[in-house]
Amino acid sequence: MKIKAIVFSAVVASILSTPVLASLGNTTQNLPLLERGVSSTQMLAQGQPKRFNINIEQATTLKVVSEHFPGFTSTGNRISAVLYNEAGQQVAEASSPRGHFELIRQLQPGNYQLEVTGRSRGGSDDNSYELHVAY
Repeated sequence: MKIKAIVFSAVVASILSTPVLASLGNTTQNLPLLERGVSSTQMLAQGQPKRFNINIEQATTLKVVSEHFPGFTSTGNRISAVLYNEAGQQVAEASSPRGHFELIRQLQPGNYQLEVTGRSRGGSDDNSYELHVAY
């Protein structure tokens, strides 16, 4: 009887935990869409990556540039970006120890993910950035 109870508990636990574990992955539907123009203000999350979806409808050149606000120093802020294709393969990367990366890549139509990671050197005022996107 104890074995049946243990097996039943294990089955119930696995059924209930599967949706939770699935939601922890980087699914494209939960990510913000990065469109042409200037993104909303983002914060460097001290090494924690932030991902964005980019949907390319025709062959084009993608250009993404990070920029800090005027009046705030970005010296010493490390920021980087990695672009992934639909298969999860890295197709481009850019980084800068001065807080301003520039990623330029010729792309075919498809769905891509841009992962931005960075660390600020000090106070909370110098870790804000925007992404300027053109394609």
